[in-house]
Amino acid sequence: MVRQAEEKRLYGAICAAPAVVLMPWGLHKGRKITCHPSFIGDLPTFRAVESNVQIDAGLERSTEVNRVEWPFDHKPQVLIPIANGSEEMEIIMLVDILRRANINVVLASVNESTNIVGSQRIKIVADKCILDASDSKYDLIIIPGGPAGAERLHRCTTLKKLLKEQRQASRMYGGICYSPLILQKQGLLQDKTVTAHPSIVNQLTCQVIDRSKVVIDGNLITGKGLGTVMDFSLAIVRKFFGHGRAKGVANGMVFDYPKS
Repeated sequence: MVRQAEEKRLYGAICAAPAVVLMPWGLHKGRKITCHPSFIGDLPTFRAVESNVQIDAGLERSTEVNRVEWPFDHKPQVLIPIANGSEEMEIIMLVDILRRANINVVLASVNESTNIVGSQRIKIVADKCILDASDSKYDLIIIPGGPAGAERLHRCTTLKKLLKEQRQASRMYGGICYSPLILQKQGLLQDKTVTAHPSIVNQLTCQVIDRSKVVIDGNLITGKGLGTVMDFSLAIVRKFFGHGRAKGVANGMVFDYPKS
């Protein structure tokens, strides 16, 4: 890193690292920097900038129709099935945010092993294979996007059975990005309102709210795509625990979230 700076090449840091790494190495000198609020007091006042990077496409954060409560009397159990070609960022961010909220998340591979390679060739190790995961009941099953991965998930007979049972039992299910198309192919979007990635909206035969990042219709939750996965994940937290828990998790990640 020091050599990078000395040779005038680009370098950077995020979260606590500007205070914990850049400052001790003297790499903050002559620069305006920011960091996680917990460490902002450690920065020299003439260098610190209380700012973040936030891009908003002007979409509504979320829309809810046919409102129902998501009742549970235990720690929520969530299943996220994954396959080769699944979208890594959606997987990791979903798991991370839900676990921060004290939700038990099971990452299940539909491959013969727990190892999968995502859409950007990043390797991910699941908690278990789908057959082993199928013995349990889940409060929510979420299908991640990534066209190739979603199609592989669609071909998994064990997952098809789980999703069918999920809807018949009026338990929660959903998907993000490309996966609402897979839910449609399995007959799980009949009389439903959703959002989805713009590339597949014209293939959906149900009602689509294109202006919203997240749409919740009863026991179904859908998200628009990778850029909306934070809102998607926090919407799940809010449905399970209420706005306060979602706001607390968002604050810990320095993510702008509505006050009410």
